[in-house]
Amino acid sequence: MSTQLRSKFIRAMLAGIATLFVAGHAQAQSAQAALMAANTSASANTAALSNGTLAGNTNVSKVNVHSLLYPGNTTKVLVHYLPWFDGGMDTGINVNYSNANPTYINAFFADLVSRGVDGVLVDWQGQTDISDKDWLVSQPLIHNYTALSGSKLTYAIMLDANLLNNYSGTNQNKVLAAMSYINSHYLSDASYLKYNGKPVVADFGLTAASGINWTTIQSTYPNVQFVHLDNATSPDGFGIAKSGGSFLWANPTSTNVAPPDLSTVDDFYTRSNLHPNQITMGAAFKGFNGSLASWDGPSYVNQQCGGTWLNTFTKINQYYNSAKQLPFLQLVTWDDYYEGTPLETGIDNCLAVTTTVSGRTIKASFTHPETVDHLELWAYYNGAWNHVNYSATTTSIPVLNPGTYYIKVVGKPFIKNVLSSAIVVS
Repeated sequence: MSTQLRSKFIRAMLAGIATLFVAGHAQAQSAQAALMAANTSASANTAALSNGTLAGNTNVSKVNVHSLLYPGNTTKVLVHYLPWFDGGMDTGINVNYSNANPTYINAFFADLVSRGVDGVLVDWQGQTDISDKDWLVSQPLIHNYTALSGSKLTYAIMLDANLLNNYSGTNQNKVLAAMSYINSHYLSDASYLKYNGKPVVADFGLTAASGINWTTIQSTYPNVQFVHLDNATSPDGFGIAKSGGSFLWANPTSTNVAPPDLSTVDDFYTRSNLHPNQITMGAAFKGFNGSLASWDGPSYVNQQCGGTWLNTFTKINQYYNSAKQLPFLQLVTWDDYYEGTPLETGIDNCLAVTTTVSGRTIKASFTHPETVDHLELWAYYNGAWNHVNYSATTTSIPVLNPGTYYIKVVGKPFIKNVLSSAIVVS
């Protein structure tokens, strides 16, 4: 909204200089369509899932995700991305898009930028796998996008242990073959993620496989920073031979307890401080529910209506600050619809908003206020929908002018937004 129009709107709403028109039920429908339209890369045709995943038509907060981190952070925020959906029914789940469709890919990158994300960690399972075929379509398109920080959107490859099923020979030779392909296809890309000038390659589960000598692999690719999945055992991700660092992951349990046990998160950050010369890649996640993943068995991290998501950031801020920066943060995950971790469709904060009118004052209250970033008071004025922002702690708004209003409760980053019912002030 222009400064002039905003000024006119505020005067109209708060000083009664202009008239706001009531359009009854039709306006209520218009408000829902205009203010709560689907705004993510997900397909609006995708239904909510029983594992806690929101529907694809959710209106999600686009507040910069960096605002959840400590002041002065320079952390690169990356999403864990699984490019394996082909537009049809994939083992029981249809997300109604293909990761190889340029229309989806551009929507995906634009969505990342709009939320303050800096890059992508590509879950990669071999050069013959759909994950590589799909990413080869995405790779040239990512060059067209710039993060809100001003840097180009970036990406890195995460070697998924499933790649061992897509190569022949010993496990050692399989990893070396995979690295040879990655080296020739991705590592020299200007958009590839680097740390201290060296490309970063992550490892998901390969350290649990037998017959892989990381000293040999590192000596073959001395310019690569290998960052390993942390498993809190001996050796942990930092302790793998020649390890460049370690990354945290959600640690589900067999029962869906609330609040979930996040002690492994504290343990990881405590150990990371013992390795200041290695890369620490933190994790933020909303929860975990493997009920739709037949390979998982019972596995849960309770979402707590957005509380778990926010608590993973609180943990980071307890261990890091502007003087001791967290280099990377991985958002777990963008699109694992099977395990109930996808952030693409947002996070359910279970919020309900209640409004009342006393004279010319709108009073509002809502559940789960800790998940709210700010409020927006909306009205249809001068041929367009316009709004004024209020802090999340606002409970009373004087308007002085009759009309129909709506309060949009804007969630903290990645959390869904909620719109009140029509508020009629007479």
